[in-house]
Amino acid sequence: MSSILPNFKNFIVIVGWDKFADLVTEQLANTQRQAIALVDDQKIADRVNSTYDNQKVVAIKMDYFNIEKLKKLPLDRAFGIYVNLATDRDRLMYVFQLRKHFPELAIITPVVNQKLKESFAVIPNIFPLSRDAISAKIFASHLFKQDVATYLNELLSPATCDKDHKLRQYKILADNPLCNEMYGDAFIKVKQDYNAVLVGISKRTAEGKYELRKNPTDETLVQKNDYLIILVNEKSAQALEQAFGIVTETPNDDSAPL
Repeated sequence: MSSILPNFKNFIVIVGWDKFADLVTEQLANTQRQAIALVDDQKIADRVNSTYDNQKVVAIKMDYFNIEKLKKLPLDRAFGIYVNLATDRDRLMYVFQLRKHFPELAIITPVVNQKLKESFAVIPNIFPLSRDAISAKIFASHLFKQDVATYLNELLSPATCDKDHKLRQYKILADNPLCNEMYGDAFIKVKQDYNAVLVGISKRTAEGKYELRKNPTDETLVQKNDYLIILVNEKSAQALEQAFGIVTETPNDDSAPL
């Protein structure tokens, strides 16, 4: 079977198909990551193959519980395999079988029952993830850039300790020390003085609404009523609130910048 997939390298194998797997595959295709979907229904295979460019995504109907058939796939060229079976029990048993026959292959699997994450994690090179806690976009990121996706997931999760980092927005008042500073200078001051990272600014447009600018030019002027988007931990958040004379703010009217 590897002979019909000569151009597939560093790809993701998806075992089992449902709506979430479909969303993950879409994200992979959008980021130019190749994927092979193993499904148990020819109609699903036909639908997937008609949806995606066959140089990016290929669906194959096969008995993916048959390890000998799996061995015919070019898994030596795969980045990893995403196990998307119906239950945690099915996934755990399948993962054990995979690890037995493919000791070097990275395996990613969703876990519904968080008490079972440790059972999955004891298997070498296994990445158990909570599918309900993160979006398909972040889940897809875990398949090929785990550190980035883990960081994003932590930003979106509730803080559990003072060292956790979160994105916060701060309204610029007239007496704010950064008011009328250039964005590049503000970036340096936020890092040096508060050990926080300025990642964007939201400015009011002529229509009265806010426009979010991610990583604007250094020459962008920070003005009264702008909102600065800053990556903070608990300590830096407290220091910024004291310096800015305002707590973290999230407007709930039509002018909300985020």
